[in-house]
Amino acid sequence: MITRENFKDLLHQLGFSEDGGVFFKSFPAVDAYLAVDFGEGRIIYPEDKGFKVYRRQICNFEANENFVVFECVHRLFEKGYKPQHIELEPYWQVGHGASGGRADILIRDNDGKVLLIIECKTWGKEFDEAWNSTLNGKGQLFTYAHQERSTQYLCLYTSGLEDGVLKYSSHIITLRDNDEILKRKAAESPRAYRDAESARELYEVWRRTYVCDFTTRGIFESNVQPYEIGKPKYTIADLQTVTESEVVSRFMCRCLCMRGIPLT
Repeated sequence: MITRENFKDLLHQLGFSEDGGVFFKSFPAVDAYLAVDFGEGRIIYPEDKGFKVYRRQICNFEANENFVVFECVHRLFEKGYKPQHIELEPYWQVGHGASGGRADILIRDNDGKVLLIIECKTWGKEFDEAWNSTLNGKGQLFTYAHQERSTQYLCLYTSGLEDGVLKYSSHIITLRDNDEILKRKAAESPRAYRDAESARELYEVWRRTYVCDFTTRGIFESNVQPYEIGKPKYTIADLQTVTESEVVSRFMCRCLCMRGIPLT
């Protein structure tokens, strides 16, 4: 997990320069920068470059999740996403009498439409619980997508330091209809994302029509271009070692989604 105690180690690992307790790194390719002021306990995003921050609490050191958001934004800048296309914690009213919902990171495409919404969680238990909630239809990702119907992808993201090594994991859900799957399931009268009229219906399309399909690669890898999420082909270089328990877990997720059985 990334914490205040090891945050400086992360910044050194990411190539930030330090001057009097202030860490700084520029990203010339996208005309952006990131800074961290340890004296004030403040994370600084390039708002003068069009980057939007809707809630100041995400810029402090009070929540470990803020460090995950920061690391993810760093990864986005490194990837080639422009600051004027990124928003932190945009707010939507999610229902009558509800307090509202805030996505961690929202990314727009060059036409101003929402391309991707990323929800960040701390490494380990919090991420696992959030993914189980998503599988059970209790997470917020589909609620955000309903508020921004142009959204093409959703991502649950986490990163952390394990034995001093930075690791990340992303579970990516595609909200673009696959006409081949819809045609193949025509006898079942499958619902499509384009026909969903609520967050719950978006989730049910994902669960019933697309059997909770997701991928763990397609945003941050070196052979994926910015704003072009996913990739047509995988190579030997993309193969990752997975444990038997991870294989079983993914298989069980798909089976339970098909049968409508909640995960515990």
